[in-house]
Amino acid sequence: MDRYLPLIRQNYLLKSLNKEALEKLLSASKIKQFNSNDAVISQGQSAKYFFLVLNGQLKLHLLSSEGKEKIIKFVETAETFAEALMFLQGKQYPINATATKKSVVLMIPNEQFYSLLVDNSELCMKMLGSVCLKMRGHVNEIEMLTILDASQRVMKFFYDLMPYNIKNGESFPVTLSKKSIAGKLSMRPETFSRILKRFEDENVFVFSQHKIKVLSREKMADYQSFTSN
Repeated sequence: MDRYLPLIRQNYLLKSLNKEALEKLLSASKIKQFNSNDAVISQGQSAKYFFLVLNGQLKLHLLSSEGKEKIIKFVETAETFAEALMFLQGKQYPINATATKKSVVLMIPNEQFYSLLVDNSELCMKMLGSVCLKMRGHVNEIEMLTILDASQRVMKFFYDLMPYNIKNGESFPVTLSKKSIAGKLSMRPETFSRILKRFEDENVFVFSQHKIKVLSREKMADYQSFTSN
């Protein structure tokens, strides 16, 4: 558990907890490892926990009566899921979660976390502030998806990740896979690949092996300035 404490403390739900409360909550939580294609939760299963991905990636998905899979979203390292059920007092998971690769997940018991909030009004207010900031981020994502075209969304995504002091020819890491980024930006993987190829051909940037190599910071800045207007 100590190994993951820095990541745990950064989570929007957990960072408001003081040391004593966090230790108490973690003592009732457990860490579990999953291999690729392992089920983490199943639709209809009793909702006893919410989850923080400490390492790896999960997919949230539904299965139709014909057995067809509908992927809702991918959950990456440092992201939580199923926390809304705790606040809504949901009894069952409405969705499936499956590991897409070897993953480590923190399982946090809903009952213990909810009790912490009930017993501490100051903590509730801090938590509300964190949730509001998180929701504001989601609103910004929705605005981006509805206003910008596909190329603009790709540029904005990478430009926002780029270190402010990076120079032409330098690279910076991107933890998400191409498939995950395409899903996050609401586009097909092949569309995403075509856009990446165009930016490479135009000597703007290259995305390869989880790294962005900046070919022209100036072109990225000009393109970003255009998308912001």
